[in-house]
Amino acid sequence: MKVRIRLFGLLLILLGAWGGIVAYAGPAFGYRMDPGPAWQWTTAHWQLHAAPGAAVVLGGLLVLFAAPRVLARLGAALAVLGGLWLILGPLFASLWLRSAETQLAATTLHAAARPLGYHYGTGALIVAVAAYAWGACNAYRRTATPYPPSRPGDVAEDDQLTSILGRWEPTET
Repeated sequence: MKVRIRLFGLLLILLGAWGGIVAYAGPAFGYRMDPGPAWQWTTAHWQLHAAPGAAVVLGGLLVLFAAPRVLARLGAALAVLGGLWLILGPLFASLWLRSAETQLAATTLHAAARPLGYHYGTGALIVAVAAYAWGACNAYRRTATPYPPSRPGDVAEDDQLTSILGRWEPTET
């Protein structure tokens, strides 16, 4: 179970790194949402990509190294928030930015794939993986024995227990 949780953490780190860097590196290989050059630092890029990507990477690191403790659950929640911001941020960015990176309709498959790779698909994958990581952390329970394993001589005899607890017999009705 711990291995699966840690794989979720690694996957969150990779998805968060992609979500955070795609706006900077994407134009270098022709994958762009805006007309700017590669590695251009803009307010839209850091608010819509770098900040949520960093939150997801940090959440993934917490899931990776703290699993399955409470700190890993905090990391999963942080990753969910970062993923949600990747999905919802571009939709509301026009409220505080003059130009937003939103694209709601497309005419070609390539144009439709851009916002999926930049925001919506990446954010949805992050939310799904972080939710699975959260659930895996909650499902994991440590199974520790409160007492050392008993030896055959340490077990009380059945007759001793019944004399202490009394004999229980089902009543017939």
